[in-house]
Amino acid sequence: MSRLARCAALAVFTAVIASSGAYAATNHQHHHHAAPIAGAHNGPSEMDMRQQCYEEARTRYPSTNQDMQTNRDFAAKTCMVDHGIRNP
Repeated sequence: MSRLARCAALAVFTAVIASSGAYAATNHQHHHHAAPIAGAHNGPSEMDMRQQCYEEARTRYPSTNQDMQTNRDFAAKTCMVDHGIRNP
């Protein structure tokens, strides 16, 4: 095989590998981002979950005493973190 034929074969091989890698990268990103969006509407919204956690804490600590309010806030924030809400 001549030097030119080897160089041409190497160029074709490199082009095939590069194009298949680019195709896989674009399809992987598309499917990776589509899955969370597709299931995002199945559960309660973040605001609904916050309200539910505040209601549970209010039921648990109904007093308006300052110490109870601190416990209520802690219980509500703990509930939110348990349900996956960041920065409660």
